[in-house]
Amino acid sequence: MEQGSWICCEKLAVLHGGFLLAKKQSQHNMLLEMKKSDWTTLGKPIVCAVHEICDGRTDSAEDPTETKHWQRKVLAFVWAKLLNSNVTGSNVKEELDSDAERDRRWKEDLFFSAESMIPEINHTVLFEIVKSLGASDVFVELLSELPADASCLEMTHFVDHVLDGTCDDDVAMFLDVWWELMKQHDGQRDGIVQTFGEEAKKYLAHAADEFSHSSKRLKLDPDVSSLFPSVSVPVTSSDLPIPSLLLDGLKRLKSHINPYIYKCSALAKLSDMIRNSVLSENIVEVSTKVYLERFARLITLGNPEVQTFPVPKIFITNVKETERELRATSQKSSFQLPEGALTVGIELLADLLHSWVNELQSEPEDDTEIQKRHLAIYRTAESLKRFREICPLLQKSKMVSEDAKKNLSDLLLNSATFVQQIDTLVPLDDAATTDKVKFSIVLTIIDRRMDRYAEICEIFASSPDWALSADGWLDCLERNRDIFQDTDLVLRLAGTLKEVSSSGISEVSKMKQLMNIILDCLTALSVADKNKALLGILSSYDSKGLCRDEGAFKDWFEEEVNMVFNCITHSEAAKNFDKAVNAIARVAFLNPEATLQKACHLAAVNLGAHKLLGQILKNLPALTFKDKLSSDGLNIFAKCLLEAAWDSFATTKGENQFLEFLTSLMEPGEGINEESPSPLLQPADATKIFVLPYLMESNSSIEFPLKVLNSALKTPLTDDRTKEHWLLACCPFPLIFALSQLLDRCILCWEEDSNKTSNHISIETKSLLIETLNIVCDVVGQIISGNPDMWSTSVCWLYRKTEQLDWTMRLWLKSIFGDHFKYEVPATLFEVCDLSDDGWSPLNLPQYGPGTGLLAWVECCCISTNMMECMLSHLTIDAKNVEEINMFSKGFLIALIQVLPWCSCSEWKRLNHVVNSLLQRELLHVPYTLEYVHYMPLLNLRPFAHHLQFSQLLLRAFQLICSCSCSDWLPAAGWKYVARQCAGSMSDILESLRCRLKEHGAQNPDGSQEATFVVMQLFCHVIHIMVMMPSGTPEPLYYVALELLSQYEILTKANSTTSGLLSKVDEKHFLYSIAENLSSEEQRSVLLQKISKIC
Repeated sequence: MEQGSWICCEKLAVLHGGFLLAKKQSQHNMLLEMKKSDWTTLGKPIVCAVHEICDGRTDSAEDPTETKHWQRKVLAFVWAKLLNSNVTGSNVKEELDSDAERDRRWKEDLFFSAESMIPEINHTVLFEIVKSLGASDVFVELLSELPADASCLEMTHFVDHVLDGTCDDDVAMFLDVWWELMKQHDGQRDGIVQTFGEEAKKYLAHAADEFSHSSKRLKLDPDVSSLFPSVSVPVTSSDLPIPSLLLDGLKRLKSHINPYIYKCSALAKLSDMIRNSVLSENIVEVSTKVYLERFARLITLGNPEVQTFPVPKIFITNVKETERELRATSQKSSFQLPEGALTVGIELLADLLHSWVNELQSEPEDDTEIQKRHLAIYRTAESLKRFREICPLLQKSKMVSEDAKKNLSDLLLNSATFVQQIDTLVPLDDAATTDKVKFSIVLTIIDRRMDRYAEICEIFASSPDWALSADGWLDCLERNRDIFQDTDLVLRLAGTLKEVSSSGISEVSKMKQLMNIILDCLTALSVADKNKALLGILSSYDSKGLCRDEGAFKDWFEEEVNMVFNCITHSEAAKNFDKAVNAIARVAFLNPEATLQKACHLAAVNLGAHKLLGQILKNLPALTFKDKLSSDGLNIFAKCLLEAAWDSFATTKGENQFLEFLTSLMEPGEGINEESPSPLLQPADATKIFVLPYLMESNSSIEFPLKVLNSALKTPLTDDRTKEHWLLACCPFPLIFALSQLLDRCILCWEEDSNKTSNHISIETKSLLIETLNIVCDVVGQIISGNPDMWSTSVCWLYRKTEQLDWTMRLWLKSIFGDHFKYEVPATLFEVCDLSDDGWSPLNLPQYGPGTGLLAWVECCCISTNMMECMLSHLTIDAKNVEEINMFSKGFLIALIQVLPWCSCSEWKRLNHVVNSLLQRELLHVPYTLEYVHYMPLLNLRPFAHHLQFSQLLLRAFQLICSCSCSDWLPAAGWKYVARQCAGSMSDILESLRCRLKEHGAQNPDGSQEATFVVMQLFCHVIHIMVMMPSGTPEPLYYVALELLSQYEILTKANSTTSGLLSKVDEKHFLYSIAENLSSEEQRSVLLQKISKIC
């Protein structure tokens, strides 16, 4: 603190004048030797001066802070002078009087100037100034800054002063100092007090020896000395802790305590000190409600007519003091009696109660201080109640003598009767007045962040009677909104708003202001706390949240939700993701269900919005709340998704977008309450909602449910591996049977759907169905393998159910059946395969007559890669028997044609592998004709023989399919599909050709001639197939033809020789003549144009 703030003012001159006048009246040396009896006469000028300094302002009552400020300064000056004057050693005196020391103190000592204006004084002056100013609190503040030994010595002087010619004012000061000592706590210190402590310690450092050998001692009561039997030397009062000094002082003051209020105060102080000494760290705070009740009781009893709103400064001061009082009775205190002194304290309390009980239980005749009397009685009753609570601890305490414990029973009985009697002397407060006082106390505590303000905020937020009706409630909330940014407080405020709105007595504008504050507080919460708040709203008001009863909330919600989603869908919300999450959380807080409905609808119909909305919703997992009263067992989010799903099916894009939306929701999002992140939409829930109800319905489209199930199965598992798979909650065996039934119906995929029913399964859907069934079987198979006996009944049930399906279904489910059952295949398959009876069982099926073995063999190859490898390894053909190879090749071609239209893409890929394998093993004979060349050029076509043979095989297959006998075999869609399959095979042949060129390019630089020949032959085969197929169906092959021409162009460019250029002319003419056969004018013109551009 700067020196100027201490000394540069006229008030210091007033203090100087008061002491000079007192010194003059006391004949110079009397102030140093002043006795208590002389103060009334000699101290009058000093009293007038300090009152003028501290209370001179006309508005001091309205600004108690200024008064306290000057009381601290005055007492700091006087006490500093006193401490400095107590240096009695001659050497130290000489040092202090030296010029060098005075020069140092003038520069460094803040009190030097003030001390120079004050004559030599003794402790009587200090204590009488404290008494005249009623500044016991300031005295204790300054005392607490002194070292422990010095403070004990100063308290010794104080008690000695009080006991010398004791009057009522002395008793009052003694009790006030005691009370202030109990209320003292380690908090923020005033600057003046802190500076006093620093300077005082400097003085005491110089005079440590003088203090330790001070001859000023207080004569102790014999009972107090007996508290320290282990001490062999006489115990002086300055060696005692302050609580023991006060205890001894009270015992000796007993006969001087006459006023009713002082007797009540003495009982209260003593019982509280005993309680604090016993409780130590076992203090238990009362509930917030009780705390506020006691707070209001103390305020109203102290000043029943106190103005509460707007809150004046004097009220704020009263609240602060009351807080200190309540803190002293509820928190751990260092102000405790030492071991052994408890017995004396209990005996003294019993003695005082016994002596004063009759007087205190009766109404005093003098009723001039009725307010103070009521407050004193209330404090005494509360203190004794608290004392009675710790009596069981006293009975167990080792610090209390056995004799004292025996007296406790009588003390308990007497105090109970006494408290019951004096409680009736305190009037009950008016409920309305108390409520107003409570409200003003709450405002003061919250505004100034006082003790327990966080708990007080809970009461503030949960009080509909105050909200929007009490002046200042909304303003206080607005001022302190930062401390209401808490999940529990936000929910309490929401409950208050809901209750107030339902009463219909509040202004709509204020209600809307409150709602906005609540939503702002919600926005400020972390994502985890936002979810807790949303859970709280859903738990209290169900899925419609605050809009459950409609009213004004519904209109506010409509305004807010439209604005929020417009911003999300029409702005760059993705760049400010946190803001988007906050916006959705705000509207979800008002109406969770409607918010989800809006979000899910937009995700379905607004192209591109699903990604952002999915990310946002994954941050709000609380919206998956499940209402306990829900009849269908679905949470609100699942219901909203189900409603929105059917809106997405208007277009393929919409359906795919909604599927992406669902898939993203099945990925882990945010966790709640420190839980591990979990999907917003559990795969099991997605399956139950979008799959199970529709697989078996005859009028349902199964493609979307299959896509959902497929996505769910591919979603990485987030649960602990020790937990069971989510699929077990979705009736896995009925699900497998339903999927098997659908796959069994795929044989009807090319039947004309005259009724246009939505349950028609396309061949495109078959691939998805097969993939999904395989994943389900793998998952369930792994589960079964862990405990086969447990699942045997379910496996047998599934086996029996599949008996009605095509024989291939049981092969698809072999991972489920495992070793329980054999492979069951048509008996004719055994004609072409050497299958063992241990693992294979023949079926006599009427549709598989003689010569159908190869058909069954091809069908088995389609099922899986493992089964394909098995069939190839068990195939029985004599490679040396030309006739057998020829018959097998013809039979294989027929079987290939029969399964081609019904093969999924994955199945056809397997058959391509089968063809290549048979060609490599020379088990499949495909003669190559000179249909497209007049002579076979002198080329080495052996590296490309299999490519030409496979292409020739496809050509022969389509020659049969397109013959007159099979012309009506397939509908237009079927023709397009087989064209797509053939195009895929031709593309694979071309890709294989390119790989072969890379492998043999370095070894055979002229290999491009052979490759050119092969590409031309492939082109001829493709064009031939296109010409044979019905008009409008071979488009996939048209794109392959273009790709072949592009490859031809690349190869011919590489051959720049003269012979190569001459050959190119003939080849272009040949290609031109082939392409002219196409019936489609558009396709023909494009191909001819491309051929003509080849240089």
